[in-house]
Parts: sequence; C-alpha cells; structure tokens
Amino acid sequence: MPVSRIVLPAVLLGLLVLPASGASFDCSKASTPFEHAICDMPELSASDELLAKAFATAIGGLTKESVNLMRADQRNWLDYAQRACTDDAQLLDGTSVYGDTGASCLIEKFTARIGVLEQSRMHDGHRFLIQSIYAALPDPNEADNPDSYWKVASHELVMPLLDADDALAEPFDRFVTDMAANQSDIMSLADGDDSGDIDPSSDTSVRMAVKELAGTSRITLEATTYWYGHGAAHGNWGITYQHYLTEQDRGLIADDLFAGEDWATTLVDAAWAQLQLEHKEWLQVETAGDIAEIVVEPTRWDFSNRYGLTIQFQPYEVAAYAYGAPTITIGWDKLESIMAETQDMVRFGN
Repeated sequence: MPVSRIVLPAVLLGLLVLPASGASFDCSKASTPFEHAICDMPELSASDELLAKAFATAIGGLTKESVNLMRADQRNWLDYAQRACTDDAQLLDGTSVYGDTGASCLIEKFTARIGVLEQSRMHDGHRFLIQSIYAALPDPNEADNPDSYWKVASHELVMPLLDADDALAEPFDRFVTDMAANQSDIMSLADGDDSGDIDPSSDTSVRMAVKELAGTSRITLEATTYWYGHGAAHGNWGITYQHYLTEQDRGLIADDLFAGEDWATTLVDAAWAQLQLEHKEWLQVETAGDIAEIVVEPTRWDFSNRYGLTIQFQPYEVAAYAYGAPTITIGWDKLESIMAETQDMVRFGN
C-alpha cells in the first residue's frame, strides 16, 4: 500500500504563531478534524504551539536548501501524524473526530516530533539538521477487532545531516544515509518506493542523533532502535554507535583503536572482568566467550567517557530484559598494551 503525501497549509507548518489562539494558527479558520482536535483540546493545543516554536528554531540559520528539506519533512510528518492516530491509517473525513484514544496518540506524536526537531542545532561549530521518514499502515490482522489497540503500524526513521554549506556535508550525509538504510526498511520511501516491504503488524523506530565530535577527526552518532510486534508482551530496543572518521571518509574499524595479534583476547578478558565487577549479581552469561563477539564490535563502543572505553550491551544479552541495556567502562590504563598508534586520533581527534 503506498504511503500518501499531502501538502498542508502553511499555518500548520509552524510558520505562524498567533498569540490570540492557544494553537499555532487561527482556530477560527479550523476546517479539518485534525485542526479542530488541536483547537478543542487544551493539551494538544499547547503541544501544537510548542511544536511551532520547535520547528521555527530548528530551521534557524540553515541554508535555503536545508530549510526546504526540513519543510518537506514537516509536511510529511503532519500527514503521518493524522493517519497514525486513526483506525485505518487514512485521513478522517470532515464529519469525523479524534476520540480520546486518537487525541492521546496525537499528543504522543507531537511530543516525539518536538524531541526530534530539537536535534536540529549547532554542535561544536557544525550546523546539523534532521531528515526523517515516517509511515503509517493499517494492520490487516487487527482490522476486524473493534477492541484492538494496534490497528495501525507506525514506523519512524530520524537521521542527522550537515547543512548544505558545510565542507563535510556531502561525505557525511552519504555515510549517514547508508547507515540508515542498513537499519530501517522505510529508508526506501525516500527514493519514492511504496511501502510494500514494510511490516504492517509492528511498530518500529530508528533515531540517529549526534553523540560526540572529536576535534575534526570523528563524528559519533548514537542510534536508538525500537521494535514492537503488535500483541507482544513488550517491545525490544537497543543502542549502538556509528563512528565516522572524517579524514578517511569511512566508519571506524577496530584496527583504528587496537593493535597486536591478541588485542581481541585482551579486550574480551578485560570486559569480562569489568562485567563481573559492575553487574555480577544480575548476569545470565557464564563465560567470557559469551560476550566475545559483542565487545570487539566498534558499534558497541562509546568514547564519551575520557577515563575509559564504555561498551554497550543490549537487553537480553547479558541479563534479564527488565535489567535494561547495561554498560561497562574499562579504564584506558587496562588497555594500554593493545592500543594502536592512531588511538589518539580516534579518541580525541586532531
């Protein structure tokens, strides 16, 4: 089923803020169920006004090319929000209204979008914006169940890009979009494909955000993923890192940080000892071999702690789901014997 796109009035893009109204637009001109919901529900009205401010801030200082990209993004999100909060992923007709469930859904979508827009900002001298792709699909397995909470599948992909006038924009943006395509099926929608390959019976979210810049040499992104199969007891989530080396125009590999034939063994042994120290009473793994493939993977490495290498585990990997996604931090002094000559560039940048 194709994912429809519509162009909405400028007032709904957050381009006008009218103090006389509780919303971001003149409620006397409200004509659609979506507009009436915003005007009639104080909490949603306040969210809409905050969203308008967040959008205006998010496009501040961007080049014209990037502003146009974010405006198109916002139009697509507005279309998605209206569809995701219905029973069939279709726009409500003029005689319909958003009920309590729909209103709660809209507030949730507005709050999430505000958080996304806040990622469009300056970071250590570089102006980042966001590009996002959304899809709302009717779940065919839930269509005939009037009491279902999962009639519509929601899918979200958010990724940071560099403003068009940044010298790093072209290679960095290519790196990000390639990474996003590996993590989310809805990346194909950016190329005009339909939604035929997207699961209509689950909700997914992939949010990539700028985590850290190390001088001019490294940009690290944190990717938070979420997947929920409709009707499951709970969703699954995880955190990984993508480290872009600007001078090499590629992602980080282990050899950029570690050297020697036995570096992996040394790292695994140190990680196992640290895991025992920090989480022993909660562990459901028994040997260092149980974590060997995890701890040597650069996408699990977080360099933001200057005193040690932080390694990210996902739910279920070393402990029960309820324990969350634990981390360990191994002091750099414990890894000194296996550090590569390029380790300073990786950790601190040039």
